[in-house]
Amino acid sequence: MHYNENEYDLVLFTQTFYPDVDATAKLMTDLAEFLVGKGKKVLIVTPNRSYEVPENKYPEFENINGINVKRVKVPKLNKNKALQKIVLYYLFSIKAKKTLKKTNYKVAMAILPPFFVAYNTLRVSKKKGNKFIFLLHDLHPDTLVKRKQVSPKNPVVKLLKKQNEYVFQNADKVIFLGRDQIEYVKENYKIQNEKIEYIPNWGRKSLKSPSNKNINTFKILYAGNLGESSKNMFDFLEIMKELQENKMDEFKLTILGEGRNKEKYLDYINKNGLYNVELKSFLPEDEYEEELRNSNLFLVTLREESKGMSVPSKVYYYLSAGKPIIGILPVESEIDISIKEDNYGINLNRICKNERIDALLKLKNDHTYYSQLSENAKKAFENKYEKNVVLEKYYKIITELEADK
Repeated sequence: MHYNENEYDLVLFTQTFYPDVDATAKLMTDLAEFLVGKGKKVLIVTPNRSYEVPENKYPEFENINGINVKRVKVPKLNKNKALQKIVLYYLFSIKAKKTLKKTNYKVAMAILPPFFVAYNTLRVSKKKGNKFIFLLHDLHPDTLVKRKQVSPKNPVVKLLKKQNEYVFQNADKVIFLGRDQIEYVKENYKIQNEKIEYIPNWGRKSLKSPSNKNINTFKILYAGNLGESSKNMFDFLEIMKELQENKMDEFKLTILGEGRNKEKYLDYINKNGLYNVELKSFLPEDEYEEELRNSNLFLVTLREESKGMSVPSKVYYYLSAGKPIIGILPVESEIDISIKEDNYGINLNRICKNERIDALLKLKNDHTYYSQLSENAKKAFENKYEKNVVLEKYYKIITELEADK
C-alpha cells in the first residue's frame, strides 16, 4: 500500500520518530499511537535518517502499529554543526512540502524545530483549504538571539522571524508547552487568543519498584539533551564537585544524553576527577525506565535565556516515576511554575547558593519530607501529565478542526 492512497485525519511532520529514542521521537510516537487507537488515520512524515546518529537509515515507508510512516530522503548531515543543521532542516522542509501536496488529509501539524517545515506545510494547507496546527517546542530563532549565538540582524534570523510571524497569524491552532512561552509570544508576535492552546508534554506510567537497590547511594539522574539550553549543567557539576570534596560519597549523578556540550561536560568531569558522576548515551526505553526506577532524585536544568523559549520535556517522564525533582531553572519558567504549583521538588535558583548542599542533604535524610514530595509528584503526574490525560486534549482539538473543515 502506498502512503497517499488514504485520506488522513492527521499528517504530522516531525524531525524524529520511532525507532529513534530522543524525547521528541518518544512524544510523537506516543501521540500517533494514541490517535490511531482512537480511530484516527495518521501519516507521519519524517527524514529517513536518525537525527542523533545519521549513519542509521530507516525504510522509506512502513506501517508501525497502524501508523503509516513516510520517510523522505535526506543526506548524512551532522546536527551539531550549524550550517549542516540548517541544510538538513531546509531539505526536509522541501520534501515535506512536496509530500503534503500529494496527500489527501484533513489536518496537518508541524513542530518547531525544525526550521522552515511549519511555514512550508502551512502554506500548502492554506492553498488546499485544510486545517493546520503549529506545535511549538523550541522558539527559534529567538532563543539563539537571546543566547547571543546569532545577531538579530542576521538575514537567516530575519527570514525565520518572518516565517514565525506568518505561522502564528495563519495557523488554526498553536499549541504551547509552557505558559512562559505564551507570554513571550504575546509580547513579541501577533497572535489571536482563540488560536492559543496550552498543552504540556507528558510521560508514560512507570512500573512500580523500590526506589534504589543500593541503600548506601543517593542516585541523581539527568536524562536529556546536552545542548545549549542545558548549559547550566555546569552549576550542578560544581555541586557534585563540592559533595566529593566534602566526602559525601553517597551522592551519585548519572547523565544520559547527547548534544554539542557533551564533550565539554566530559572534560570537566575528567579534569576534576569526579568519580561521583557518570555520563552515558541515550538508552533504549526498557533500560531508561530501569534508570528511572533505580534513581532517588531527578535533575532538570534550563539556562536563563531559554525562559519563554522551551520547556524540558524530561520532567514529565521524571514525574511518572513518582520521585522528587531538583532544578536549576529560570524563576517563573514553565517547570518552575509547575514545581511551585504542585510542590514536587526544589528549584535551586530560588535559594541561596550556600544552601544548595543542605537542600540535597534534606532530601536524602528527611524521609518524611522526601515521601511527601514523592507523593506530590505522583499526584501531579496522574492528574495533569499522564499520557492519556494530555493526549485526549490533542484528540479533541483535531476532532474539532475536522468538524470545522
